[in-house]
Amino acid sequence: MNWAINKLPSFHSMDLRHKVNDELYETTISKRKREIRVGKPRITTRYNGAINYNWPEETTYESLDVSTITASLLRADIINVAKMNGKLLSKQEIAEQENPQINWEQEEQVEVPKIKSERNCWNVVLTEEEKNLISEFLEV
Repeated sequence: MNWAINKLPSFHSMDLRHKVNDELYETTISKRKREIRVGKPRITTRYNGAINYNWPEETTYESLDVSTITASLLRADIINVAKMNGKLLSKQEIAEQENPQINWEQEEQVEVPKIKSERNCWNVVLTEEEKNLISEFLEV
């Protein structure tokens, strides 16, 4: 909490977790210039042994940043879900779930057609499926 008040950069936000009676509460803290806003607390998990964060060992007050907090929340969620399912994960299993790797060699490579325009630029021609994905994304 002290870090959020003193070190959270302006126009950034972070999630803050706190445990009360085996219930894990989470809220979002946002900072805008000198103003700090705290969202409504919500219960994230209800079981004994849930962890708030999973910090890298080398993390200190001075080296902490928003991306470290976000990553530690994700690792804690992975560990908590595994614990609820009766599993204990190794560091490697946690890393695999945190950063799923895509095998690009197995992906089908498609040649993207290009058309030269009058402005001496290349225009990329989108497929109908790509246009639909873009329009769905923009509607959200």
